Amino acid sequence: MASRRKSNSSLIIVMLAIVVLVGGFFLYKAGVFGGKSKEKITVYSIFQEEEARKILDKFKEETGIDYDILRLPSGEAVSRVQNEMLNPQADFLMGGPADSHEVLRKAGALEAYVSPNASDVPDNMKDKDGYWTGFYLNPVAIGINEERWKEKYGSDPYPETFKDLLDPKFKGEIGMSDPATSGTAYTAVASLAQVWGEDEMLNYMKELLPNLKERPKSGIEPIQKAAKGEYTIGITFLGDQLKIKNQGNPIHSIVPEAAGYEVGGLSIVKGGPNTKAAKKLMDFMLTNEPGELYTKSAYAVSVKPSVPIPQGGIDIKTTKYNTAYDLWKAAEQRKDLQSALKSLR
Repeated sequence: MASRRKSNSSLIIVMLAIVVLVGGFFLYKAGVFGGKSKEKITVYSIFQEEEARKILDKFKEETGIDYDILRLPSGEAVSRVQNEMLNPQADFLMGGPADSHEVLRKAGALEAYVSPNASDVPDNMKDKDGYWTGFYLNPVAIGINEERWKEKYGSDPYPETFKDLLDPKFKGEIGMSDPATSGTAYTAVASLAQVWGEDEMLNYMKELLPNLKERPKSGIEPIQKAAKGEYTIGITFLGDQLKIKNQGNPIHSIVPEAAGYEVGGLSIVKGGPNTKAAKKLMDFMLTNEPGELYTKSAYAVSVKPSVPIPQGGIDIKTTKYNTAYDLWKAAEQRKDLQSALKSLR
């Protein structure tokens, strides 16, 4: 009898051990202890969503950190982060001109974090205290639908400067996003204000208005619609034009003198639900693989010298873009310039 009780006790112990081992294995795989994290991060993305997801899927694969994403134009992203400061809903802001991130830094909406992977990012492409860090470069360009151009203007030369766009023959043939909501358009007008002076820029925009068919919220929309033949010219970032050209559309791009450029920024939202994961994402973003994923998809130029210019891309050093563009000044003037531009509507 004693032997049978001892045998039953041993069997129970073995069965319990099996249950613990099997349960432990599945808890490990689930990330409860050891293994990959089961955290989640919320990202507001100014990148096009498909480009952001490629990077975030890779981040999830490497870290186990899941994500939620909301795609917003830069102006809306800035407003949303500011409006949520008392109860932040996002952890990370991905993309958009650095002057947008600078506005949020001044508002106290960002978390300072100097990633060890930012050491090779040039000083003029990151905040010295780590409130935002540059990721890519992208100048403003004039994009032309070559087929529609031939139909409308035959063998006339393409516009080479911003002032060429004032020609009355372009009435209703140009698309440019709204500087109040689009970082793309704001970069264009802020650069013109720095080169020409604010008054001349405002006079220019007033003269340009009759030639604009529309002023959409999103910066990429004008070249998308120009590619479809809805009008002839779209003023957007160069990378958006190259992306659409490499999809088989007849787009010719010109980067004119006085063209500003964006330093696409990355930043961590202060007080977000998962700041620890946001720092991991920042470290990941500043490695070569995300840079290569993005540049191959968006045809921008990485701020990191170790990331090559993608096939089908353009070395912006060969263009006439405004190398003296001051993004800190653009951020400082943003509210005043946008208010002045609204009066032209």
